[in-house]
Amino acid sequence: MKRSALSLVFVALLGFAYPAYCANPQGAKDMDKRVAVLIKRMLNAKTEQKAFSDLEALGCPAVPAIIRLMDDRRVLPDPRISLSNKSPQAFEAVRHYGPVQVVDALAAILNQLTGQDFGFIYNGGTDEERTRTVQGWNKFLDTAQVAELCGAG
Repeated sequence: MKRSALSLVFVALLGFAYPAYCANPQGAKDMDKRVAVLIKRMLNAKTEQKAFSDLEALGCPAVPAIIRLMDDRRVLPDPRISLSNKSPQAFEAVRHYGPVQVVDALAAILNQLTGQDFGFIYNGGTDEERTRTVQGWNKFLDTAQVAELCGAG
């Protein structure tokens, strides 16, 4: 199969895999609520690590909601997050970070899901770095096609 044909197949499959509920306003509201609940759980030391896992498990359909809700500067109770390293060039199986604020952890999860990076704040950062990172993610959301949201993740 030619490269362009493979690309079309990939885009078509990704388009079918993207749940229809995220393509409508009610579906987006529902996903926003699910993500908001998990963010709230991130703020409890007893449920924080499970909330990280559950948020990642929502996968690509959650990316728009995570981006919409990511500018959250509340401090995390336990500044640790571990994510499976999915890169073929990975030299370690798990990536470990020390996010200080919710926005830092969400940036790491978004990178995990999409393969995109708009600022390395996974171990914390300045207010200016966080603002630039959030702006980068919002621009990505505004300009990316559905099939591009998780194309590299």
